Amino acid sequence: MVLPWGIRLLPIAVLVLATSACGSSQDRVARDVADRFEAAVADRDGRTACALLAPETLAELEQSAQEPCVEAVVGEGLPGVRDPGQVQVFGTMAQVRYGDETLFLARFREGWKVMAAGCAPEPADRYDCQVEGG
Repeated sequence: MVLPWGIRLLPIAVLVLATSACGSSQDRVARDVADRFEAAVADRDGRTACALLAPETLAELEQSAQEPCVEAVVGEGLPGVRDPGQVQVFGTMAQVRYGDETLFLARFREGWKVMAAGCAPEPADRYDCQVEGG
């Protein structure tokens, strides 16, 4: 299912991909958050996974699932991969790819948070994401 917010991911993805050669000190930090999120999903640890979601994403997930995040996030069927991801950071946005799955993150005052997860590439450089904020 292509969610309306996925359209807004297009400019983010283009910026992140266009600047992939410009590595930053934030690469490791963003990848660590993405890796912890993926490990939590694989372990069905909803509490940890939800703590790593951006506020808008958490709220959208709870609203669409009509249940608390800790239950909703494990019920989404996200793959929860454990292989190291390839990270690309541009300013306050990041993209982390694990094979066929992509996560989008944003940097907040309290650190990096997952904005969208379970994202698969679509035609025209868009992404179809299972979990994302509104």
